Amino acid sequence: MKGLKALDYGAKKKPDYARKQSYRFSRRAILLGAAQAGLFGLLGWRLHQLQIREASDYRLLSDENRLMIQLSAPQRGSIRDRTGATLAEDKENLRLLVVPAFCKNLPDTLDRLSPIVKISRATRDRIMRSAARQSGYYPVLVAEGLTWREFALLNVLAPQLPGLQTDRSAYRKYHHARAIAHLVGYVGMAGKEEVDLDPVMRLPGFRAGRAGVEKTFDEQLRGTPGTQKYEVDSRGRIVRELGSTPSTPGKDLVLSIDHHLQTVAQERLKEHRVASVVVLDVGTGAILALASTPTFDPNDVVFKVDPRAWSRVARAKDQPLQNRAIRGQYPPGSTFKVVTALAGLHAGVIDSSETMSCPGVYAMGRARFRCWKAHGGGIDVHEAIKQSCDVYFYETAKRMGIDHLASVSRHLGLGRVYDCGLPGQKEGIIPDVAWKRARFMEPWYGGETVIAGIGQGFVSSTPLQLAVMTARVASGRAVLPKLVLSPNDLEPDWPLLQLDPKHLDIVRKGMFGVVNEPRGTARRSALKIPGVMMAGKTGTSQVVNAHNEHLLSPYERETHALFIGYAPFDKPRYAAACCVEHGGGGSSAAAPIVKDVMTEALLRDAAKAPAFARMSKEEASGQVAIAGEGG
Repeated sequence: MKGLKALDYGAKKKPDYARKQSYRFSRRAILLGAAQAGLFGLLGWRLHQLQIREASDYRLLSDENRLMIQLSAPQRGSIRDRTGATLAEDKENLRLLVVPAFCKNLPDTLDRLSPIVKISRATRDRIMRSAARQSGYYPVLVAEGLTWREFALLNVLAPQLPGLQTDRSAYRKYHHARAIAHLVGYVGMAGKEEVDLDPVMRLPGFRAGRAGVEKTFDEQLRGTPGTQKYEVDSRGRIVRELGSTPSTPGKDLVLSIDHHLQTVAQERLKEHRVASVVVLDVGTGAILALASTPTFDPNDVVFKVDPRAWSRVARAKDQPLQNRAIRGQYPPGSTFKVVTALAGLHAGVIDSSETMSCPGVYAMGRARFRCWKAHGGGIDVHEAIKQSCDVYFYETAKRMGIDHLASVSRHLGLGRVYDCGLPGQKEGIIPDVAWKRARFMEPWYGGETVIAGIGQGFVSSTPLQLAVMTARVASGRAVLPKLVLSPNDLEPDWPLLQLDPKHLDIVRKGMFGVVNEPRGTARRSALKIPGVMMAGKTGTSQVVNAHNEHLLSPYERETHALFIGYAPFDKPRYAAACCVEHGGGGSSAAAPIVKDVMTEALLRDAAKAPAFARMSKEEASGQVAIAGEGG
């Protein structure tokens, strides 16, 4: 029994090495089980996150891979003048496109299309670059402006040429093109920066406003693009169309311009190399005509553009793309004497009864400032304006100082940019003591005040600013220019100028004398309309000095010719300003232009009800309501 018990005990007791092996196995199993449990827990947590918490996000990503949305270009709004005449509109454009992914060989496809549609080397390079840069399933524009014959042949060949597409879009057509080019502007292809900002810019052949009204009101004219939704496979090929949303056409725009008066003004400028003229409605501030020469045809730069022709226009010596009426900054010359007279009367340094002697030269220290002629005897403010006496205004400017002259100048509308829908305006220069110190870090000198009194020196302005100044003098109100009309426009109640009406009347009578009295500098430009008188002021501004005269051609040495005027004198209705670059005298070059344009405006009565006044309420509600107020 004792031996048997000893045997049982020995059987139950494991050796040490066995017990250690069993322990090691149990620990590994636990560690492995824990690791497996952790991994399965992590996998379960991730599945929960993907399928439940982030399911909506991944559903959108899945739809983006499965769905393709393409934009469709909206029809651009038309632009009309105040009489309802169309100035710019969209016309049908027949186009040819290719989808590179469906073409067996893109260069070969282009070769087969060449007998029908001419494809230049530059166009071919552009197509290949576009095909390499974007998705192969995105259409690339090959040609536009196709004839019906070309369009029909391409549609017949479409089944034989995989990847070929034809469609109908629109191109911009301008009427009265050369006359309205600077005002309306033109459209052009989007730049790289714009493509990144707005997806609609990526549409083949899409164009945005590049100048003039087309640029200022591009968003309103452009409209809202439509969408087309397709289901695609993993390689981006279209499986089926799922639906579409139509585009919203852009809003139409009605301008204050009278296209007939604009054309007359443009034709009247043709005899000069570089010139501009502006006509305003004194009561409303509406711009009736704003012409600049040289000009260009916007139809030549917006559709099927010839690069060589565009280069000739862009690099032309006289810069036909520049709108001189708002960008030309000229010394206003003697037209500025209207401002100097009002500023002197307002400051109390002159009055209507005081006379000054004009010997033909004005001495200030050792400096001598000449008058264009010796007037002799005593000359008052009326005669000084009428005969354009420089000496009178030299003395007036010296008495009041440059700061007061600058203040009145700005009050009359000079030295500012107007928020009237015309981009690229220049503000000109109305100098004062602070301006020169900030610009040149120099003090202001008395001689500079004297020369500023006759619109020379640092003083410069644009024809639009001079027209606004003339309208303010004529009406006695702070008139602001306006280019875009609205169905809801009311007759503006411009605030009164902070100038004495008696002083305004003195200056107006002087301007009347310029055109209608003996010895007036624009006597030959009096209106021939019975019972209608025009008031105005001539200007001739010097553009050369001893430092640059030898560098200029005979044409460039000639003075600028300017004229401002309004009519009728007793009930001002229209104000105008004209500048002829290097045109000589204001009385001989600029005044006759204003006379002819003003005559046409009065005879035509351009202030009749604008186009939308004759529309139905439904039609009028579709017009864009943008009123141009001062900037």
